[in-house]
Amino acid sequence: MVAERGFDVDAPLALAADPVAQWLDWEERANLIGFRTSTHPVAVEVASIPRSAVEVHVLPHAPAECVELFLRGDRVMWARHPLNQDRSVAWFDAPVAELWDARFTSSRTLALPGPESGHHLVSLKLATDHPHPDFHQPEKTQLRQEAQDAIRWMQVLARIDGLIGPLEAPLLVREFLVVLVRGGESGFMVRDLALFQDGHHYLPVLSLPWVGRQIARRHGQPFEQFWGRHFAAELGRAKARLLARYGLWYETPNPQNVLIQLDPELRPTGRLVFRDLGDGECATDALVCTDVPWSRFTGELRPETANSFWAFDESGDHSVERATLLGWHAEHDRAYAAELARWFPALDAPAGRDPARWLAHWNDALRGPAAPAAIAAAFAQA
Repeated sequence: MVAERGFDVDAPLALAADPVAQWLDWEERANLIGFRTSTHPVAVEVASIPRSAVEVHVLPHAPAECVELFLRGDRVMWARHPLNQDRSVAWFDAPVAELWDARFTSSRTLALPGPESGHHLVSLKLATDHPHPDFHQPEKTQLRQEAQDAIRWMQVLARIDGLIGPLEAPLLVREFLVVLVRGGESGFMVRDLALFQDGHHYLPVLSLPWVGRQIARRHGQPFEQFWGRHFAAELGRAKARLLARYGLWYETPNPQNVLIQLDPELRPTGRLVFRDLGDGECATDALVCTDVPWSRFTGELRPETANSFWAFDESGDHSVERATLLGWHAEHDRAYAAELARWFPALDAPAGRDPARWLAHWNDALRGPAAPAAIAAAFAQA
């Protein structure tokens, strides 16, 4: 079923006619070193179970036609991950009611690009002890905590967007349906991927050591400089914007969870895509505020710099050199600090302050006596 295939970084970059098909190909080929994930559609078995047996959470902005795919009167359609071998996952042996065509993307997630979702692209995050054929991870069958975090954050994001308007960048892949077994760990989450159908190309960052060199060469620029500007710096800005706007620090901004939006000529647009936002923590009082996004910084800044470049130096012949990674780390951190200064100028470091102390400065400043007024001013202008 799964065959490794190589990738020639020096070959011309040939694109699929459909940007969604191209995104799926990039996802599958670069998901883990050696491209171990099948690039062919897989059949997903779907059981029909009583709605009374599960907790159903329909989240803000859920597309009705997609919700109806899963919720059918007093029944719920329960998809099973094709690689799962753990019989403790609920309805492991339940009769198959339907078969859906899906495509592997990252870890436990599969995309439904076909007619089952009404051609509105969605993805399913499913419980499995084998997120990849040769990776046994029994903890991946437990979805309750992650699902509850996703529910909480989708509600917070919707509340804050309602106060200060929609977020233009970065783009966020949002869960719109969560189903959990009553009192159990099994469940699934459904995400809205319609943004991938807007005509842009979306490059999974995990593909950067391979495809990134081809794209930089296509634009006549050195790989290190091109992606330092269009990925490392943009990512630092985007993560700081999430913190400033929503009070959220993104715990897993790793290359599996970030994509780069490209125009039809494969030029970066300056917009990134974040997914798995349930893997975040609140650094503010955003969870209890009602009339403002947040008013008080209560945690620590967590830029998670190195996490965003994970595995770039483990990509075989295409690994990114250590010196390049360190340069990208520095560009990321400068952009992160600059974005915080844009939101909270009254808290910016004084001229002459050692730039290496930027993180300590902002941790102190956001909790200092001038912080409440600076935070209030930021949202008054939003």
